[in-house]
Amino acid sequence: MLKHISTLGFFLLIAFTTVAQKRENLFARLGINAGGSRLFHSTHFQATNLVEVYEFVQISHDPPESYTWDIFAQDYGLRTSYSQARYGLNLFLAHKLFPVFLNMEYMSSPSSYQKMSFGITLGLGKDFRPRDSDLFFSAHGGFKRVFRDAGFGSETVTFSTNQEAREKLATFYNPSRPLGAQSGNMLAMRVGCGHVLGGAERAAIGAELYFDLDLTNETVRQSRMTNAGINIYFRFDLANTSF
Repeated sequence: MLKHISTLGFFLLIAFTTVAQKRENLFARLGINAGGSRLFHSTHFQATNLVEVYEFVQISHDPPESYTWDIFAQDYGLRTSYSQARYGLNLFLAHKLFPVFLNMEYMSSPSSYQKMSFGITLGLGKDFRPRDSDLFFSAHGGFKRVFRDAGFGSETVTFSTNQEAREKLATFYNPSRPLGAQSGNMLAMRVGCGHVLGGAERAAIGAELYFDLDLTNETVRQSRMTNAGINIYFRFDLANTSF
């Protein structure tokens, strides 16, 4: 699936860059991002197959009923939110005159830095640059479709335990999509600031705060993909325009 998505993204990039070269008000920017986020998945663990792990551990107690779920959750440090490092790429397509944008992201999952996620955001936003300044400010918001978050599932459960339990659990706990669909609909919001580089002003460095609110119906997937974090970035134009 990711192979097809990457191919589609490549052709979209080529097509948009070609058009942008003919129309200077259109532009494309490629960004390299690194930072961190906190995932608020709010999983009701007793509705997942982690219960099977609990029942297996419960057998070793006498009587088994004495080992309650609350004790299990405390022993293994279960929590419904945690932080992760983030890194990846984004391709930002926009128009210079109208505040409409399309942003394609290939980033590490907010669930696990070892897995990747692909999403596209369509929305409204703009960069604001004070007159005669190399600084600019930005604000963007829109609808985001996460097509696949490969970390959302067993990795989410694994990283929701304490470090000792996580190392052991990761060796055998790998059910197929224990939290449901690895896709979702999000409300995406971004605010940030940056600094243009060079006389041609074709590149910039900066930072942005972001918040992705999971809008997916809870009857489809009980667990959330809601996350918030910060990105440090380096971005450069693929078409002839300025920040």
